[in-house]
Amino acid sequence: MVIQGVTYLSDFEAKKAIIEMARRLEAKGWLVAGDGSMSVRVGPQAVWVTVAGADKAALTQDMLVRVDMNGKAMLSAKPKPLPEDLPIHLKIYQENENAQCVMHTYPACAAVMGMQGQTVQPAAFSPAVRALGRVQLLPAQNVDAQAQAVSLLCRTDKAVLLENDGCLTWGKTPADAAHLVEALDYYAAVTAKLGCAGCSKCGSCGGHCTGCSKCGAPAVQPMAQPAAQPVAMAVPSAQPAQPVSLPGVTGLIQPGMALPTLPKQQAAPAPVPAAQPAAVPAMEAAPAAPKSANARDAAMAEVIRRTLKSFQ
Repeated sequence: MVIQGVTYLSDFEAKKAIIEMARRLEAKGWLVAGDGSMSVRVGPQAVWVTVAGADKAALTQDMLVRVDMNGKAMLSAKPKPLPEDLPIHLKIYQENENAQCVMHTYPACAAVMGMQGQTVQPAAFSPAVRALGRVQLLPAQNVDAQAQAVSLLCRTDKAVLLENDGCLTWGKTPADAAHLVEALDYYAAVTAKLGCAGCSKCGSCGGHCTGCSKCGAPAVQPMAQPAAQPVAMAVPSAQPAQPVSLPGVTGLIQPGMALPTLPKQQAAPAPVPAAQPAAVPAMEAAPAAPKSANARDAAMAEVIRRTLKSFQ
């Protein structure tokens, strides 16, 4: 519904949104027992808020109460216990007209950061974390003092950490306020894995390892990593590979190379002389050729003689 140009949730929508978001946050473990509170603005002078000690996992409409901007209960036949942090809720609504939902939750990360005195610095490693922005830490004090401190931050910031008392987030809708709690939890989880767990003595360095201002602990320096040694690579020698010689195979002849030496042939073994026949008695000497015979005739005669002799 629209009142004086501003859109608000109806009473029914506001109570339904509170019940749904309370169960969602309780399922994530960000609401402990009956701690915490949730409120939704439904008009210029009207706010629905959970009663003190309401079980957020089993929240019903009977556990919600409608109050005005002064904290006075409305539309309630029986008095209901109001949460202690209601003045902070109302102060945020009075100072920031865009805020229509306020949540007081107890994620474990907020408890750790509050105990260590940490704050959330603007970061850009997630769109949700960028939307979260800066989150200041408010020291433990009475509710009125905390409400006054929040009034100075609620126009520029979207959440605050309460020392030993969880965190407060606010937004245009209940979903916006719940998303800020998720972003805060994610921010704490990421920064915890960056390698710094805070001061080893008192945990007050804020997780930035710049030295502790309370106990004087020195800054934690990251362990130096040894320089990478160059790996020596084996360089193959420039000597040419030796050809494999095979017996009886002539290597490949390249242009400009001398012709290879052919292997020497082994001399064939001398044949064993056959058994000679018994000596044949020499033929009677041929009559001497006349001195006047021609040399050719003598040679022919000798051939004929030897041929005849081989047939005997």
